[in-house]
Amino acid sequence: MSISCTSVGPCGLYCGSCPIYLARFYPKLKAQMAEELHCKEEEVVCNGCRELTEKCWGRHCKIRLCAENQDVQYCRACPQAPCDRVKRLSMGYWDMPEQQLQELEQMGEGEFLKLMQQRWTCTCGHPISAQSFRCVACKKEIGITVTC
Repeated sequence: MSISCTSVGPCGLYCGSCPIYLARFYPKLKAQMAEELHCKEEEVVCNGCRELTEKCWGRHCKIRLCAENQDVQYCRACPQAPCDRVKRLSMGYWDMPEQQLQELEQMGEGEFLKLMQQRWTCTCGHPISAQSFRCVACKKEIGITVTC
């Protein structure tokens, strides 16, 4: 099941690799995320960082709200970049947000989204979660390499 995603958060994370975004397509992942987030399954909802609704998990994301307040699309364009929030987030995701922001800046959005779709799709055709670096379907662990 190929997930077509055209959204990248202000932090640099590709929404198509976000377990909260992917949970809407995979019921087992939704249950797992609800357990990890200590909430009900129906609360694990996200349409992607650029298409948030009142029910979406990321509506209160401090990084997204900060980017909105700074009037920047991506955190790298902020005069305070890289801030502590993005640095902390990057540590939790093996430096992917900061590295992907750099790639986005170098490649442009169109090419970057093509790369993200390729990078975050398992050989079985299902998405890879950036949280675990595992395919959400076959559970194969994936070695992600980033070159900037």
